[in-house]
Amino acid sequence: MTLKKLHPLAPSRLVFAIVLTLLSVYLFFSGTLFGVVLLGAALKLALQDGIEIDLDGKRYRKLYAIFEIPFGTWKPMPQIEYLSVFKTKKKSRSRVIAAEASLDFTVYKLNLFYDTNKHIEAYVADSKEDAFEKAKHIATVLDVEIHDATE
Repeated sequence: MTLKKLHPLAPSRLVFAIVLTLLSVYLFFSGTLFGVVLLGAALKLALQDGIEIDLDGKRYRKLYAIFEIPFGTWKPMPQIEYLSVFKTKKKSRSRVIAAEASLDFTVYKLNLFYDTNKHIEAYVADSKEDAFEKAKHIATVLDVEIHDATE
């Protein structure tokens, strides 16, 4: 089984990236090299990151995707000692001209710990139930225990 989690991309950011990509291709084929610069900006806007874990093959990779096309290098999974689920705050900032709003919301992260204090962030969930559902599945496959650090 493969567990894949990409951080979501805001719809407005995706639309802007698509428009910039189309504009950059048009500019490039009309003979101006400015299209290449715009294409770089569009690809940066469309870039997502995350992680993919192949539980059957015991490997993982830091995952990047541009327009949902994934890439990344697989690494062998180290000997996992335990899983930890913990609650944390994620900050989101919106800015329009001079007005700015900061929002904090709770997320639950699932980390795989190895070599005593090193970890791999395996999953981020909006609900505690979802995080523990994934943790139980991974713990069963890897035969490790789950530490609850949500309190």
